[in-house]
Amino acid sequence: MELIESYSELAETLKSIQRLLEQADDIWQQRIAFLGPNGRQELLCRGTPLFSQEGQRVGAVVVFDDVTDLIQAQKNAAWGEVARRLAHEIKNPLTPIQLSAERLQHKLSDKLEPADAGILQRSTRTIIQQVEAMKEMVDDFSEYAKPSKKQTVDIDLSSLVQEVLALYALKSGVKFKADYEAGLLIINGDPVSIRQVLHNLIKNALEAIDAHGLIEITLHKVQKNNTDFIEIALYDNGPGIKDEQIEKIFEPYVTTKAKGTGLGLAIVKKIIEEHGGAIWIDTNRKVGAGFIIQLPASNSKQL
Repeated sequence: MELIESYSELAETLKSIQRLLEQADDIWQQRIAFLGPNGRQELLCRGTPLFSQEGQRVGAVVVFDDVTDLIQAQKNAAWGEVARRLAHEIKNPLTPIQLSAERLQHKLSDKLEPADAGILQRSTRTIIQQVEAMKEMVDDFSEYAKPSKKQTVDIDLSSLVQEVLALYALKSGVKFKADYEAGLLIINGDPVSIRQVLHNLIKNALEAIDAHGLIEITLHKVQKNNTDFIEIALYDNGPGIKDEQIEKIFEPYVTTKAKGTGLGLAIVKKIIEEHGGAIWIDTNRKVGAGFIIQLPASNSKQL
């Protein structure tokens, strides 16, 4: 199929559709996700075979629907509803819990023996700290579920990456290695959001490596499906990501860290997809973890 040659990363999916065209005896459907000229797109492919009066297969009717916006809208609506319920069912009761703990400490501390007063102080402090942590978790999730209102401009990614790396360069012992392709590497996007992506990935890497670890970032232009993309690859030499965690690593509340919220990579994926790009784990990496991001290159020639 000519389509397979044009979109090599879809080879298996398209071959599966070809088999359905040749063998299916009833209505079928299959979803296709790929990086196209407009960034990450999802198509719903539906087909039904056509038979002659003698029962011979003579062809098929196939319909392709672009469901990219529909799927994103459904996700946004679902997460928005979850965020609303979290705010109502969890966050609202937290304030009176915190105030009650503070009031107990204020009213009883002077009336108890020193040992008991110490127990009360430690207990109420734990309550207050955990309440604050839960409030922060709900706020983070509400931010994740909130519809994007980004302001897009042309961004020179090499300059932005260098700017962010400069903030971490003084961290004791950690070595940063950066490799940029010559020339302008421009995307159209929201600088604040893209900066957040870089911060989240670098912080993840720093938490995974020891004091003398290494973080590598490469930045270059690639072409896929006759479309230019800017590719950012970030690698560390930490313990890496377990195979069973890779499939769900970008889902909300999935974390490999004892004190992680599980929203950092989910936010990264959401931002990248809102910019028409894609992010995935480099499963060929033998040491440490590797993340690869591809974002559509801007049509602009200069900033």
